[in-house]
Amino acid sequence: MIETTATVRVRFSETDAMGVVYHANYFPWFEIARTKLLAEVGLPYREMQDAGWLLPVVDAQISYRVSAKYDDELSVRAMMKAFPRARIRIDYEVRRGDTLLATGSTVHGFMNRAGAAVRPPNFFLEKLAAAFAR
Repeated sequence: MIETTATVRVRFSETDAMGVVYHANYFPWFEIARTKLLAEVGLPYREMQDAGWLLPVVDAQISYRVSAKYDDELSVRAMMKAFPRARIRIDYEVRRGDTLLATGSTVHGFMNRAGAAVRPPNFFLEKLAAAFAR
């Protein structure tokens, strides 16, 4: 398993009329942790895009347990638990201190600039293999 944790602070604009974080705003936090995870294993998303490799989200799930509120400092843990084949899955936990607020996952396919589904490139698999071996 490879993992990382990103820290985010809830902005006022991320809350709704009930004073809690609007449900869709968890997904950008997942993206923050996911891109950090990829960068830490030597796969910065910008470089992959520049090389013509894209990782579109093909499935996204989230389960809410406890609401986050304005100015909360949250940790967003991203975990890749299995070595990818044609798709990658990343699982997430959002916490305020020790309190688990939400869990979720995203599944990503591989696509070229023309929008065609492709197999993961060798350089991508090699970087992940090295990270899983640590």
